[in-house]
Amino acid sequence: MRARIWAAIIVSSIGWGTAGIATRAALQEGVGPFTIIGLRMLIAATALFAYLAARRHPLPTRRLWLLGAVIGLTNLTAPYILFTLAVQHASAGFLSLIITNIPLATAVWAHFLLPEESLSPRKAVGLLLAASGVALLLATGTSGLGDAGRAGPSAAMALSGVVIAAFGGVHARRHAPNHDILDLAGPQFALAAAVLIPTMLATEGLPTAVSAAGWGLVVYMAFTGTFMPFLLFFWMLQRVSATTASLPSYLIPVIAVAGGALLLGEEVTWLMAGAGALILAGVVFTERAEPGPPAAGPGPEVAL
Repeated sequence: MRARIWAAIIVSSIGWGTAGIATRAALQEGVGPFTIIGLRMLIAATALFAYLAARRHPLPTRRLWLLGAVIGLTNLTAPYILFTLAVQHASAGFLSLIITNIPLATAVWAHFLLPEESLSPRKAVGLLLAASGVALLLATGTSGLGDAGRAGPSAAMALSGVVIAAFGGVHARRHAPNHDILDLAGPQFALAAAVLIPTMLATEGLPTAVSAAGWGLVVYMAFTGTFMPFLLFFWMLQRVSATTASLPSYLIPVIAVAGGALLLGEEVTWLMAGAGALILAGVVFTERAEPGPPAAGPGPEVAL
């Protein structure tokens, strides 16, 4: 069983960690950002409902649809839009380091919205470490794309997505503590697809000009970067602690940075590595302070 758990951790980390790389590659293929997100969510939602039907999982109740819609909007739809727009101006590794701050933003929201989860001194240290890492990225203008990158606008969009996703996670913990992730998954992905497909059609039209490579990347993102790691995360939650199930959170940025450099030629500087180390140290401090139940979101964190 231990080997199977580690296999699930590694495979889900690779899926989430390479999703951002596939997103940048799809953008380079000329696929529009809303086409990428819309098709990704539509395919993932279809696969998820097919899986639930095969397992004869009960259909969501009206209450679950309402909860899933709100959580899906804040914890999935809005962040994915912002992250995909942001990766147009920075490397997948850069974006992954910013997204890694979701657990820290969650700790701040929880301090104000969940009375039982106050901001402890240990969490405050974690926040300061991560904030210093983000500040280092912004101060040096390191985007991972050299002169073609725009670290400031990219970070602004990504950090906005981080704040919204963190709020969605806390909202889920506050209003849906007794529902497992699988109960709310269908409504979340369905809501995301229902919002993003019309947005795609209105802004970019039908995806008739998408190349075979572009379609392959979108399908990869939907299955390998969304559907599969989500199911593995749910499978792990049934067998191990939430802390163990969240281990992909620490591997995702490493995979994104290394994979972006190897596959897309993205820059990895010592400053970026130092900033990443500070951010990851902050996340470790914060998450190890007071382990709690996972939010009813799509995974250990919203991954690009």
